[in-house]
Amino acid sequence: MQQYTVSAVLRGVGSFCYVFVEEAEWNTRVTARTVQAMIRAFDATTPANPQQGIYPTLTKFFGAPPDIDENGRVILLLLNIQDARGADRYTAGFFNPADQQRGLLRNPGFRGFPIRSNEAEMLYIDTQPLNPNSERAHSVIAHEFQHLLNWHHDSREVTWVDEGCATYAAFLCGYSLQEHVSAFERMPSVSLVTWPEGNADSLPHYGAAFLWMLYLHEQYGGIGTLIEIVENRGTSLTGISDALASRGVTQTISDIFIEWKLANYLSEYRGVRLSLTPRRWHYSYPSGAQRGQLSNFSADYIGFRDAEGLTLGFSSSSPASSAVHAIEFHNTGNIDIKEIKLSAGNAGSLVLASTATEVLLVPSLHMESINFQAHDSTYQYSATRGAHITFITAALPNPVHPRYWDIIAESAEPLVGLMPTVTLKLSDSKTERIYREAQPMYLITQDSQDNRLYRFSFLLEPEIAPKSVIYQVSLDSRPVGTGSLTDF
Repeated sequence: MQQYTVSAVLRGVGSFCYVFVEEAEWNTRVTARTVQAMIRAFDATTPANPQQGIYPTLTKFFGAPPDIDENGRVILLLLNIQDARGADRYTAGFFNPADQQRGLLRNPGFRGFPIRSNEAEMLYIDTQPLNPNSERAHSVIAHEFQHLLNWHHDSREVTWVDEGCATYAAFLCGYSLQEHVSAFERMPSVSLVTWPEGNADSLPHYGAAFLWMLYLHEQYGGIGTLIEIVENRGTSLTGISDALASRGVTQTISDIFIEWKLANYLSEYRGVRLSLTPRRWHYSYPSGAQRGQLSNFSADYIGFRDAEGLTLGFSSSSPASSAVHAIEFHNTGNIDIKEIKLSAGNAGSLVLASTATEVLLVPSLHMESINFQAHDSTYQYSATRGAHITFITAALPNPVHPRYWDIIAESAEPLVGLMPTVTLKLSDSKTERIYREAQPMYLITQDSQDNRLYRFSFLLEPEIAPKSVIYQVSLDSRPVGTGSLTDF
């Protein structure tokens, strides 16, 4: 946004504010009634408390704002903010930190161009297309005022935390945030810790940041926790972690994020109701191998209908910082949450209950590191009914070492998060007994049709006859192939 000048006139004085109006907007979009309504909202009354305005509500919790102009008031400037975003996406208001400095200055946020400070506590509130006579405009004032308070405590705070606290402040004053929440419901896979640049849609990110702060409020200490976050000098996840620790919270940020991603789908809030839209629904099986990608501190939501007895397979490129859960909705009315444990091979699977009619697969990435915003992860998943997966199996002697044998299994469809196992038994005319307990096979090839070839190698002791050895290939404890070493 480029700096420019406007001609504005003082149109109202409140206990805690001056209201200036751009001359071109007076008696068109803004009237004396508009100004008086804004003064009442800022000074005296909010939807949350008819006896307390925005200023006393927020300063009660987050302290008084700075006072560079030493007049004890905040300037509300109502103007037609000049942006190029259009009626569907526009700048509803802003706080400019440059106004907290003096004179002509250079600010890296303005690409090195010299800018002039207004040397005042100022909030810029749009009049077109924002309706200045609406409660939405009052919500914007609360939001931007919290930015001023946040800046006073920590001018280095990152955008997503700053915006989350500011949006939470509007909620604290009782203003509706349905627009932000609805945007997140439609795009629940956005990263919590990044912020879009340019003309990208930021509303889902506002929704995510607000819901994170609301979740911390409701589950981890109330308004006191949010006060600690605002006042803490640490930034981003470090500041939040320090604030939570100061409140006696022992869970890690990653643990809380996992709780939060599940709470979002289950709408486990007191202050709002959520209805997230999964990225995709599956209705027929096998699903085939499906791929997805996660930004750091984001979650995905994939739905499965008619899910009774399905096997969900999952594999991730970042096992150390990934987590995947399944939310099972049963025909009994019960809801279960199960974690899919990932192995050292980055894969895992889960067999769903026979009563699970609908299931949400919820993978997430949460890597806490210095450059955590830059991390992302790819993953694969599949949904199959085990009886539908077929294999071709064979036993072959090793041509170089004749006492070594290979059990080979070829799957007719891709196995995501699943690995066949081999059990060896010794058989004679009367009995069978276990020779080798079930052990995993290893993937050795994958052809253009995504069929996969697996192998298990073992040493056969000289005293054991090959014809007495029976192998059984299993998938998720279901036998899918059997034979003897002499069947080839």
